[in-house]
Amino acid sequence: MQGNRRLFEDGLHLLHGAHRQGAAQAKRNDKTATLPKLKQMLEAGSKQNIVQLKRLDEVFASIGVRPDPRNDLAMQGICDLNEAEIAKHGNAADRDLINIEYGQVAAHFYIARYGTLRSAAQALGHAKAVKLLDRTLVETRAIDRAFTQLYDHLLARRTSTRYPGETALTTTAAMHPGLTLGLAFGGVLAAVALLEAERSKRR
Repeated sequence: MQGNRRLFEDGLHLLHGAHRQGAAQAKRNDKTATLPKLKQMLEAGSKQNIVQLKRLDEVFASIGVRPDPRNDLAMQGICDLNEAEIAKHGNAADRDLINIEYGQVAAHFYIARYGTLRSAAQALGHAKAVKLLDRTLVETRAIDRAFTQLYDHLLARRTSTRYPGETALTTTAAMHPGLTLGLAFGGVLAAVALLEAERSKRR
């Protein structure tokens, strides 16, 4: 039982550090994101991280332990990969997809960590800690679902989403290639008709 308690407390300390790392990464991703809905989610996620961090402090208080935040190497790896992938891509749509993807990777990390810690708290008889940890677990699962919906939406409609640097013509061409070809052909016919009219006047 003593070993279980030590593992439980060590996990909480790492989770405390991971929340700080995750909040900082969400802020960085907000700067590279373009899609308004994604930026809103990242901003909200950064704030939610702080709320959950305070709730984690309540968990520590409930078991009579002071937080000792530690840099979580697993979360650091997620953040580093996120940054490396963003650096490889200059396209706004690709960056948005990457930020959503790593937002979900981080969410799954929290789900796994909170799930194991909740089970440990239950085994140790920390009823209040179980409720607090479970509350964050439920919230994080909802965040994961929201990221999935946004990712699917962006994949389905990325050609119709205006990104910086796109003109109305290129967006229309991507969405309606047949219509664009028709407009272009119509423009050619109009130009030919004008030339013919000019020739008739000269005659």
